[in-house]
Amino acid sequence: MKIYQKIFLFLLITAAAVYSQSKNSVISEVKNSEVKIKLHKLVEFNDSKAKSGNKFLIADITVENLSDKKINMGADYTMSITLKDDKGNEYRSGLKGEGIVSTYLTKNESVEQDQKAHTLAFSESFPAKTKARSYLCGFEVPKDVKIVSFGVKKQNLWSSVK
Repeated sequence: MKIYQKIFLFLLITAAAVYSQSKNSVISEVKNSEVKIKLHKLVEFNDSKAKSGNKFLIADITVENLSDKKINMGADYTMSITLKDDKGNEYRSGLKGEGIVSTYLTKNESVEQDQKAHTLAFSESFPAKTKARSYLCGFEVPKDVKIVSFGVKKQNLWSSVK
């Protein structure tokens, strides 16, 4: 009987480790001496507010201040987060993206949003040595789009999307 308990315990630990890794996995990351911005996932979201032939993408993002000073994260980084497709088209979240995220969260009540982290990610005085993770940006893109790049256009920071 002990062998079954050991096998069960092993499977439970393995499942927990795999879940933890997938929850924190990163599909793209940009970094400079001030910040590190990780894209964990893009969640497809269809809604009647999207233009015909389009869909919404919600970005799960971590922003981290690596420096020893406060940063205007919103103006310098967050508001310029951009996706690029395989044809070179760019999609920026901006103010419309905030509405897309809000609609997504309203329609998916089981999805947890850290509102404090969300607000902090747009802050004028993002504290030194701090990180925040949130469903941060919403994008309207064509339904058949292939996203290949993630970045902060204002800072010219780009990375490919896995």
